[in-house]
Amino acid sequence: MQNKSKILLIEDNAEMRENLTEILELAEYDVKSAEDGLIGIQYARQFRPDIILCDIMMPNLDGFGVLKIIQQDESLKHLPFIFLTAKSEKEDFRKGMNLGAEDYLVKPFEDSDLLQIVENKLKKYKELDASRTSKQILNTLSIKEFEKHPKIANLIQESQTKSYGKKTRLWNDSDRVNHIYFIQSGIIKEALETIGGKELVLELYQSSGFVGMHYLFQNNHNGYAEVIEPVVIKMISKKTLEDIILKDNLLMSFQQFTFSLTKEFTFRLAINSYGNVREKIAYHIVELSKQFNPPIINIGREDLASYCGVAKETLIRTLTEFKDEKLIHLDSDGIKIGNVVKYSWWFFLCDLLNFRHQLEEELGSAEEQPTSNKVDAYTVILSGSNMDHLIY
Repeated sequence: MQNKSKILLIEDNAEMRENLTEILELAEYDVKSAEDGLIGIQYARQFRPDIILCDIMMPNLDGFGVLKIIQQDESLKHLPFIFLTAKSEKEDFRKGMNLGAEDYLVKPFEDSDLLQIVENKLKKYKELDASRTSKQILNTLSIKEFEKHPKIANLIQESQTKSYGKKTRLWNDSDRVNHIYFIQSGIIKEALETIGGKELVLELYQSSGFVGMHYLFQNNHNGYAEVIEPVVIKMISKKTLEDIILKDNLLMSFQQFTFSLTKEFTFRLAINSYGNVREKIAYHIVELSKQFNPPIINIGREDLASYCGVAKETLIRTLTEFKDEKLIHLDSDGIKIGNVVKYSWWFFLCDLLNFRHQLEEELGSAEEQPTSNKVDAYTVILSGSNMDHLIY
């Protein structure tokens, strides 16, 4: 059964109110009627109508006052608003239209005129609403576009700035979520601790960007966040950011972000569960190069091993193998990946990142190309102070 369209009728004349209600209900509309403007405002917020029909001359609050209040309410201001009036002066028409009225019906009017204008306005606004919803779905913002949204950018700018040193915890497991953070400099890791006391690094954050954004609309943290290089961050009110997302129709963009994050974690879980050691480390190093800009990552071997899901000794041994095979080289800054020879493991990595076909189009298949052909790859620099002992 199709839902009935809801109409709010605000009319102080009892006989007129009853007659109009009867006509509209016979036309299969769900009607709520109010005898003055103040009651009409209350009903509008409770009843959530699809259209409002309102008299102008009423006690307590006239039609112009009702329209002004409706226009100031974020949840109601989009509703079509039609005046019912015995006044036909041009100034009254102009005033109502300037306030945002959709149309006028001048008393006395025919029943057919009333039903026709209601039907037309409801049809028009349903089409507009469908179009608006479609655009919101199609035009979801990327995380960087989300950060640049005027209200969010302003919130970041006005939020309190704090500095924290190494080993500082921004939150612990089960802490209540009161803030979302925006990192301006430094590095933060988000991690979980297993029952056996081992650490799994879920994410590494470097300036600039949100930290813990996936905890919006959640009550408590899961795991902890710890500073691994001194940071400067903005402490953003979780409630304020949530309000902006809801009021500015950004919920679809936020849901897209959380979907992408879930997809990334699921993919990492698959790599860590079924990939061999070389595949795990190669994949995660390339992922780091995409996340950090500029690609300089000052993290220790323990954190890198935890991020890759391997033991520290395994990480050291595998990186040494990569160096011996000239897949990476080390300079005074640290480990770099660049001009990588097209070995089979590199094509496996390209498959993981969904761009093997692009490399083959540019260079031909692996069988067609000599091993001397090289591919410009991501460059990843790991802190020399942390990593130089691995190879020297």
